[in-house]
Amino acid sequence: MVELKKGRVSDNVVGQIQRYMGYIKDELAEAGQEVKGVIIGLDDDIRIRRALSVTTNIEFYRYKVSFKLFKG
Repeated sequence: MVELKKGRVSDNVVGQIQRYMGYIKDELAEAGQEVKGVIIGLDDDIRIRRALSVTTNIEFYRYKVSFKLFKG
């Protein structure tokens, strides 16, 4: 399960991805199959770090966007 958020990620996204993961485990995964979650956001804060510190199977990644403009 991958959750991509624009901008700063708040701690409520942890509950959101846990609900999605629970659905996948109950309805889509095979018996004994592990469900993992990934949250991707531009930035984080202490609240989401604390929420993630007591969860299992959820990782957080930050992204960086850059681009160049070329004339012609």
